[in-house]
This record gives sequence, structure tokens and C-alpha cells, in this order.
Amino acid sequence: MGLFRTFVSQFSLMNKNIIFAIWIVSAIYCVYKLYKRSKSTSFDGVIGYTPGLEVIMVIILGPLLAVIDISLTWIRIYKEAEEARRRAENK
Repeated sequence: MGLFRTFVSQFSLMNKNIIFAIWIVSAIYCVYKLYKRSKSTSFDGVIGYTPGLEVIMVIILGPLLAVIDISLTWIRIYKEAEEARRRAENK
């Protein structure tokens, strides 16, 4: 029984570390996307863009936002491929 408990506790610790790593990677990805968006919406003459609360919310909701962004990107790519296939069939 001692070996089983050790295995379960190690597995539980590993799961927590994996979830934390996914959270960090997702937050970094979302902050990068926020930075790219802020660069594209910045007006001429503006010295800097400070998103403030947006960064805090992106870090907190990073995994959810990453899943939504990847899903929407996949849907857009699939839609464009379907339209290209339909255009090719009509020719």
C-alpha cells in the first residue's frame, strides 16, 4: 500500500505542475496576442499603449482565451478550405 500511495501522490503533484505549466504558456500566448493587437490599433503620435486591466484579465483567463482563440482560428481555416474546395468544384 505504501508504494501505491507514493505513486498516487507523485501523480497528483505531476498533474498540478502540468496544469500550472499550461496556464503559464496560455497566459504568455494571450499576452503576446494582446501586444500584437495593441501595436496594430495604436494611433500615430501615441507614445505608448498600456492595457492595464486587460493584461491582468488575460493572465487570469489565459487558458480559456487560448482555447477560444485556437478554436476560432481552426474554424476560420476550415471555412476558407471549404470555400476553396467549392470554388474548385464550380470551375
